[in-house]
Amino acid sequence: MKTIHIFIFLNIPQFDLLTLGAQIFGLLSSLYLFYYYCITTSISYFIEIKKLRTKKLLRNNELVTTIDKDLNYNLWLINYSYINFLK
Repeated sequence: MKTIHIFIFLNIPQFDLLTLGAQIFGLLSSLYLFYYYCITTSISYFIEIKKLRTKKLLRNNELVTTIDKDLNYNLWLINYSYINFLK
């Protein structure tokens, strides 16, 4: 019984030495196509998203800095007006 299973196992086309070249060629060609697809499309989308996010972060950072300055000036103005009102 074991010899039949081993015989069947060795006759599977994936383990046949005659088809090994065709399998390696198919594997390398499919890997090349996948690599080409990743280089041309996927990576360019990642670069565009990174640029967009960097632009948004810079713009938001400038906005927060401006708001912080406005809040400080507003606080100074309120205190100055209150002090002048008390005089």
